[in-house]
Amino acid sequence: MELSRTIPTLTGPSAVALGLFDGVHLGHRAVIGRAVSRAPQLFPIVFTFSYDSPKEVTKPGFANILSPSRKEAILQKLGVQLVCEPLFSVVRDLEPEIFFMEILQKKLKAEAIFCGEDYRFGKGAAGDVKLLRALCRKAGIAFETVPAVLDGGEPISSTRIRALLREGRMEDAARLLGEPYAIDYPVSHGRQLGRKMGYPTINQLYPSGDLLPRNGVYVTLAVVGSKTYPAVTNIGVKPTLGGTDAPSAESTLLGFDGDLYGQKVPVSFYRFLRPEQRFPDVETLFRQVAEDARQAELFFR
Repeated sequence: MELSRTIPTLTGPSAVALGLFDGVHLGHRAVIGRAVSRAPQLFPIVFTFSYDSPKEVTKPGFANILSPSRKEAILQKLGVQLVCEPLFSVVRDLEPEIFFMEILQKKLKAEAIFCGEDYRFGKGAAGDVKLLRALCRKAGIAFETVPAVLDGGEPISSTRIRALLREGRMEDAARLLGEPYAIDYPVSHGRQLGRKMGYPTINQLYPSGDLLPRNGVYVTLAVVGSKTYPAVTNIGVKPTLGGTDAPSAESTLLGFDGDLYGQKVPVSFYRFLRPEQRFPDVETLFRQVAEDARQAELFFR
């Protein structure tokens, strides 16, 4: 799969899935699956965008559910051949008709277009599904709106998933996402107190603009190379150890001992165990870590 931060000019016909696809949840996968189903006759593309900076986001409560590399990995697994992801500033001022003609028609050679029922496009989000259908009909392009996927009678949406993650409801979030919520941020240097106490940990910092789940301790699973390790992950600011300015995920990988600094380690979240709390001393903290580790081992048996 190829990822393009620009808008390439293709030489052959394509099937294009349109959307932000910020969580690549089951609803998004239904749209993407329709484009992928047109291969090999049509080249399956996801056309999306990325914000220039978190400050540019105007949607209330918005935060990225996935890191760029997690999103990329999932799209590749779904069978997408090209992800076209320019910066929002490149497309935000294009009138809907110009976006359609210059990008979808001329550059991407779209012969089939798919989107959700609430898709908007063009300057000021002036374009809607009704306009897109009319433009496709006039151009002789196949067009399909994909109905929302329901869960509990309600549409699956990134907004619902963000709310679940902020409440620590990982099982429910995984059901809507199609797989467990996961991070893969580079491992950064911590205080190494865990190693001194017999529980070496990896520390992963949450970037600005990415969704932060509920502070607390989780049962997780980490992937290092070709191996998986049951783990316990604390999301928060480590109040017992004096606190930190930036929230992070600190994971104890059970059965692993090695140097992972700078590496991107995927960590998938399965269950919320307890809220983050301040302990009277480090020894009490690590007794609790031992109990958390026991819970994680039992979970994966």
